[in-house]
Amino acid sequence: MKIDFYQKAKEYEEEIQNMYTYLHENPELSGAERETQTWIMGLLEKWKVEHRPCADTGIYAAIKTARPGHTIMLRADMDGLPVQEQTGLSYASKKEGIMHACGHDAHMSVLLGCIRILKEYEDMLCGNIIFMFQPSEERNGGSKRMIEEGVLEEPKPELAAAFHVWPQKAHSIACIPGPVMAQPDGFRIDIEGKGGHGASPHLCKNPISVLAPLALAIKEITSDKISAQESAVVNVCQIHCGENYNLVADHGYLEGTIRTYDTQVREQIIHHLEILTESMPQAYDMKGFFTLNSGYPPTINDKKTTVWAYHALQDNMKNMDILSEGEPAMLGEDFSCFREVCPTLFMRLGCWPKEAERQHPLHHNCFCIDRSILTDGAAAFCMLAAKFSKEGYQTDEND
Repeated sequence: MKIDFYQKAKEYEEEIQNMYTYLHENPELSGAERETQTWIMGLLEKWKVEHRPCADTGIYAAIKTARPGHTIMLRADMDGLPVQEQTGLSYASKKEGIMHACGHDAHMSVLLGCIRILKEYEDMLCGNIIFMFQPSEERNGGSKRMIEEGVLEEPKPELAAAFHVWPQKAHSIACIPGPVMAQPDGFRIDIEGKGGHGASPHLCKNPISVLAPLALAIKEITSDKISAQESAVVNVCQIHCGENYNLVADHGYLEGTIRTYDTQVREQIIHHLEILTESMPQAYDMKGFFTLNSGYPPTINDKKTTVWAYHALQDNMKNMDILSEGEPAMLGEDFSCFREVCPTLFMRLGCWPKEAERQHPLHHNCFCIDRSILTDGAAAFCMLAAKFSKEGYQTDEND
């Protein structure tokens, strides 16, 4: 018997939306998702789903059948953001200064809806379906900790999949092959000069004399040093130097971000930043020091997996608009770490409300979703999980 997962998700729509309402009202910051963890484990206990805590505030859950098949992992992130919500929603955040402004409440609700439905059909499933509620996506990389704890070693997934609600038309899913999110590195350049009175510049070495042209030179790296065929961002986002109008500081610094999809391009940019850090201060008889804060790896969809998912969704999710193209984003996402374990599939779930005035970007204090898309995500997750765990995937990479 073929299961109509879309219809089944519609039957659970009110329950899924109620879960979303609770999660939206009760966001928690990275590493502090303890109430969320307890609440989700309570549901899993009630539904008799195997589960255990992991990565401190995360959750590992699974439906393991005795029937031969394949293993797929579905993931939802859990943490909110330090943002004061301004949506005016009746179910707005109850936590002062904390908001689910990146849609992680939707991701958890979709995964919970998926688990609720798949558990009902457990006797018809094959292989293994792993569910990961991952903490600390916004900070500290909870995915890496889950991998290091070994929770994905037995059974080891052959495919890891996730949704991210996306500021695009509701009731659409985008399966984009190749890069979908960038590696988000941070950098800092410190300039050591010589302080003194502003009335005696000849006795000082003013770091601002280096920081100002340095910021402009950094902006030119992508245009002058990187091929126009490549995508990259190098952006200076803050400069600090001095505390008084008539005093020259002996130290100043600037900080910025690097966003890349390609390792070689990233290395080129870092190399040129290091050259500028050394050469420009030397021209002013000062010293520079470069510091790199490496971010998550780029999120890259496995081509074969993406083609398989696109055709599976097109064939089975007739109520949705399934897209195979989209512009990669320069945002970062630690789902990328799961590529160490298996091929990954990171899909975009269109979520924009119909009203144009309510269509805001991720991390905005007025960000909100069309709640009817939650059943889209739950149904799509169910279909992909049931299909893959039974058949794996076989598709022509040239499709």
